[in-house]
Amino acid sequence: MAIASESKSLDEIRYKSKINFLLFFLILPLLFFIGFASYYPLGEKVKGLLKANLAATGCNADFSDIQMNWFLPKIIISEVTVPASCLGRAGDPLEFEKITLNWNLINFSPIGLPFLLETEISGQNISIHYVVGINQQLIRMRDQEIVMSRLRPVLGNAFKLAGRVTIDLNLMMSQNLIKSLALKAQSKNFQIPSQSIQGFTLPNLSLNDFYLEANSEGHPRINVDRLMIGDPESPIRANFKGNLSLEEGNIAFSPMDLSGEIAFSDSFKETLPLIDMMFQSFNQKDGFYQVRLGGTLGAPKPLAP
Repeated sequence: MAIASESKSLDEIRYKSKINFLLFFLILPLLFFIGFASYYPLGEKVKGLLKANLAATGCNADFSDIQMNWFLPKIIISEVTVPASCLGRAGDPLEFEKITLNWNLINFSPIGLPFLLETEISGQNISIHYVVGINQQLIRMRDQEIVMSRLRPVLGNAFKLAGRVTIDLNLMMSQNLIKSLALKAQSKNFQIPSQSIQGFTLPNLSLNDFYLEANSEGHPRINVDRLMIGDPESPIRANFKGNLSLEEGNIAFSPMDLSGEIAFSDSFKETLPLIDMMFQSFNQKDGFYQVRLGGTLGAPKPLAP
């Protein structure tokens, strides 16, 4: 019995040695690649490739350095500058101290390389799941809380919004156009800061409740399934649905066609006496004006339904 036991233990030793032998040949190419990437100017090559591809889109984004980190594999892009023209507007460029792309496992919908993109905008941390597929990209945000006032460098001065909004987004892009979209956004402290809209100076509006649900099955049509703002204590309460067509180059010029209803508090009417005059020709139902919103996203126009 002792001899059999000794023989078994020797077999186990030889078996483990075979595993170690195979692992050596599997790890060797990986170590060679890491060593090669550490000394080869990979960052400069990637930078040149990215600039060449971005130039074709008319968006000449720039960055100072790109590094590969092999511990918890990631790509770190430093001092990123995105011209305002890439966002479809004029003005100062958008600047990021750094953008980190963390590697994830291979994605199957779409098939491609998935990353977790992490960066910061005006103190607002942003986390986006990003998949680079064949001629298409997936952008996924899972219940990301956004402080709207900190996104002004991205949205521009035409969109002055405040409050914390939780966003759930699933966006598929192909050749810089929307292939599919599913969006939900909601807030309990939504505000519109004081600003001038179509010649009217609006006071600060604490709307409180905000809910938006939209989808798309192809560019440029966006279906707005529900747009709800305000609660019983808000100066404005509204509920709309309809669609809009995204305008390439400047989203503010996107034509819209929404139908629904809107109501104003007595205090708001006292602040803007022209409100009653503007809506006197609209039908009312339970205190709500029945309205259709036309015009553009940046300059909506109330129309009779």
